[in-house]
Amino acid sequence: MIFFSINQKKYNFASEFLDELGEVKQSYNKLPLIEYCELKGYKIPHYCYHKKLSIAGNCRMCLVELKNSPKPIVSCAMSARTCLPNSELYTNSPLVKKARENIMEFLLLNHPLDCPICDQGGECDLQDQAIFFGFTKKRFYTYKRIVTDKNLGPVVKTVMTRCIHCTRCVRFANEIAGVEDLGVFGRGMHSEIGTYIDKTFQSELSGNVIDLCPVGALTSKPYPFLIRSWEVKQFNSIDFSDGFGLEIQVFLKNNSIVKILPGYNSFDRSNNWITDKTRFSFDGMFSPERKLLKTLESDNEKSLFWDNLFEELIYIIYCHDHLNKHYLKFDCLILVFSSTISLEVLNLLLLISKKYSFLKLRKSESLKINNDLETNFILNSTTNKQKLLLSNLCLFLGVNSRYEGSHLNLKFRQRYLKGNFKFFSLGSLMNLTYPVSHIGSNINTLKTIVEGNNFVCQNFKNSVNPLIICGSELFRRKDSNNISVLLEALNSYGNLSTKTWNGVSVLNSSINDVGINVLSYFLSVSEKDLKNSFGIYFLNTSLSTGNIKKLIEVKLLGYFKVEKTLTHLFIEQTNTTHNLLRSKVNSIYPACNYRNLPNNVFFETSGTYVNTEGFYKKKLKLITSIQKPKDDWYTFRKFLAYSKRLKFVSQPQLTNKIHFNCNNLFNFKNFICFSYYAVKSLNNLTFYLNTQISAPFNKTKQKFNTPSKKIFNTKLKLWLDDFYLGGKDTYSCMSSTMAACSIMFRYEATNFKF
Repeated sequence: MIFFSINQKKYNFASEFLDELGEVKQSYNKLPLIEYCELKGYKIPHYCYHKKLSIAGNCRMCLVELKNSPKPIVSCAMSARTCLPNSELYTNSPLVKKARENIMEFLLLNHPLDCPICDQGGECDLQDQAIFFGFTKKRFYTYKRIVTDKNLGPVVKTVMTRCIHCTRCVRFANEIAGVEDLGVFGRGMHSEIGTYIDKTFQSELSGNVIDLCPVGALTSKPYPFLIRSWEVKQFNSIDFSDGFGLEIQVFLKNNSIVKILPGYNSFDRSNNWITDKTRFSFDGMFSPERKLLKTLESDNEKSLFWDNLFEELIYIIYCHDHLNKHYLKFDCLILVFSSTISLEVLNLLLLISKKYSFLKLRKSESLKINNDLETNFILNSTTNKQKLLLSNLCLFLGVNSRYEGSHLNLKFRQRYLKGNFKFFSLGSLMNLTYPVSHIGSNINTLKTIVEGNNFVCQNFKNSVNPLIICGSELFRRKDSNNISVLLEALNSYGNLSTKTWNGVSVLNSSINDVGINVLSYFLSVSEKDLKNSFGIYFLNTSLSTGNIKKLIEVKLLGYFKVEKTLTHLFIEQTNTTHNLLRSKVNSIYPACNYRNLPNNVFFETSGTYVNTEGFYKKKLKLITSIQKPKDDWYTFRKFLAYSKRLKFVSQPQLTNKIHFNCNNLFNFKNFICFSYYAVKSLNNLTFYLNTQISAPFNKTKQKFNTPSKKIFNTKLKLWLDDFYLGGKDTYSCMSSTMAACSIMFRYEATNFKF
C-alpha cells in the first residue's frame, strides 16, 4: 500500500488517484499539486497560477515543503501524481511561512503605496495576501522603480508601476485570445510587460485581462474611480450581444449598472470569457440621448398618457376591423418584430394574431430557414467538448465565428491547440486566430464539393466526425432552399451524420433566433405588406436592419408606392432614440398617425430565450426605470384589456372553434417535430377542417436521387465588418465605449489585414 500525508493527515494513494482497474484517473493524470491541495481544502496563495492558462511558476508564492527535499517546491509546477507517493507535504510549516514572507517582501519592493486610489482596492489579491502572509517590518529604503504606462486601447487602463510580472495577461493574449501583442521585455529589475512598439491590444476579448490581473496594474478605463466592492450588489443575468446568452454577473450601484463580469457556466462547469461588447456596451442602454429625450417628452408632450394612447389606438384598429368585416377595405395591421424579442411576448402576440385575423406578424429579417426539425437551425454537436475532441475537420460556410460567436471560436481555438484538426473556409478572408485554409468565396464551390469534384472531398471522406458551420446570414439568399438541399446531400454522403453525431450546424447571431423558429414559422416583412396594410407596428426594430433598409431604398427608388391616407397608422415601440426613425417615417410609410411607445431595455425586463445551442435562458428584472416606459408584455396586455370593451369580428368563421393554450400548443408542435411531420405548412385551417396531416417523411435518402438545383453563382460576403458597432443587438451602436473601440479598430486596420 502506498500512502502520503498532507499536514500530517494520511491519505491512501490508490483510493485517491487510481480507478478500479488500477490505472490513473483521467482527471488526476496531469493535476497540479496546488489544484489537488485546494480540492482537499488546503488553500495555497498564488498569483501567476490560473486554471485556464499554462503554468508559469514565476511568482513563487505557492511554495510548499516536501519532506527530504532540500528546498521548498513550487506547487503549481509540480504534478500531484508524481510527487505525493510515499511523501509528506506541509503547506503551513515555519519554512513555508518564512518563504512566503520573503516573497511578499520582494513583490512589495517596488510596488507603489496608492491603495486608497486604486480601483482594485477591496478585490486585490496582493492586498489581501500581504496582510495574512506578509512581513510586518520594512528593510528596504531605496527608491522605488517607476514604469511608464502603456496605451492598450479604450478598454484597459494601465498603471504598470503596480505590475508584479505574473504574466497572466501575456499568457491570455497568446493562448486564449490568439493575439500575440503582449510580452515581457528587459531583464532583471528592468523587466516590463508591454507591446514593445507603440500599438494597442487588438482583440475583442481584451477586457478579460482586467479580471485576470491580481493587482491594480490593469483596470477598467471607461469607469475609473467609481465603485468599491462593498458598495455594489451582484445579480446573475445573461448576455444580450450574441446568440449564446452566456451567464454574466451584473453589479448595481444606486439602481444603475456599473460593471459586468463573466458568470459561471453550469454546462461547461467553468467561468466564461466574455467579449468587450458584453462587458461595456450596456452604457448604450442608458445613453444621455435616451434620458434627455424621455425628459423632453415628459415635459412637453403631456397629452401622450398611456391610457389615452391605448384608447386612441384601439378605436383606430376597431374602425379598420369593421371595414374589413363589410369588405369595404381588407387591410391588415403589420407588426414587425426583431430577433431579440422574448418568448413570452412572442407567444402572446401569436395568440392575439390567431384571435384577430387583421393582425399579421412579420420578422424584420428575411431568413428562409426550414424549421421542421430543430437540427436545421441550432448548433448540434459543437456544444459538447468531448464530442468536439472526437472531430478533426471543420468547414466554415459564410460565417466569421470570431465576431458572430466568440464563445464558439474559443472552443475551436482550444481544439486546434490540442492538434490533429483542420479548418476550411468558404467565404471572405478572415483572421480567426488559428490557421484556416481558404478554398474560395463563390457558393459554386459548395456545389463542386457535393458533386465530389473538389479536393476537400477527400478530407471529408477520410475525416472523423467532420463539422460544417453555417452562418444564419446564408439563409438570406434567394437560393437558400437549394443550399439547404446541398447541405442535406453532403450530410448524407460526406460522412457527416451518425446516430450520435450531426455535423451540419447553424450559428445564430441573435439571442432568440432559435426560439422564434421553435415557436412558429413567421414570414418576413415585404413591400406587399406595406401596400396592403392600414398600419405598421415596429417592435424593437431598427432601420439599420438589412431587410428594412432594403425596403426603404426600394421605396425611395419608386419601385412601389404607398398612398398616404388619413387613417394610416405608424406605431414605434422601442427603447432607443427615435428622432431618426421619425424623420424617415414618410420615406417608408406615409402615415398621418404616428405614435411612439417607449419600452424598457434588456435589464429592465424579465424574459425567456432559446440560445443558438438550444438551451433555455432566463433573465430577471434587475433595475427599475426612472422614466415612464413599459414592458412589452404589459403593453400588449393593456391592449387586450382595452379591446374587451369592443367586439371585434375578425372573420369568426375561421376562429370560432379554436382555443389556444400556450403550453399545450408548444408541446404539440414539439411532438410533431419529434415525429418528423412537416409543420412549416401547418395553419389553423388544417385543424379546423380536420384534414389529414401528411405522413411522416423518411429521413433516409436514396443515393444519386437528388434533383438538380439552381445555385446563383455569387460570392459569400461577410455581413459583420465591425464587431463593436455591428451585430443584431440594438445597444452597442449607441455605446460611447464601443464607438471608441470601433475608431481604434478602423484606425489600425488596413485593406491588407484580414
